[in-house]
Amino acid sequence: MEALQNVAKHAGASKATVRIEQSNGRLVFSVSDDGHGIDPARARSGSGMQNMRDRVAVLGGDLQVESSPGAGTQVVGSIPVAEAQAAVSRSGSNRDFAM
Repeated sequence: MEALQNVAKHAGASKATVRIEQSNGRLVFSVSDDGHGIDPARARSGSGMQNMRDRVAVLGGDLQVESSPGAGTQVVGSIPVAEAQAAVSRSGSNRDFAM
């Protein structure tokens, strides 16, 4: 969700795409935009990016950011399906969650 908020706040994008799929026992998600992109050094070290990485890591996942100035940004993450289901169950936000 934070990646999508970042598109709205910072990217200057005309389009954003969100994808979610299951692959090899993992929930894989991506947020990409056609905005102005960000400097790769900032993508690695910004506190917002680190916060996203930390939240995904708690669920046993990983997060990558691909961007370069003028070329948009893509945030791709994945977490084990079992962890995704457990997180939804703990939150109580979607009782119909199924993979």
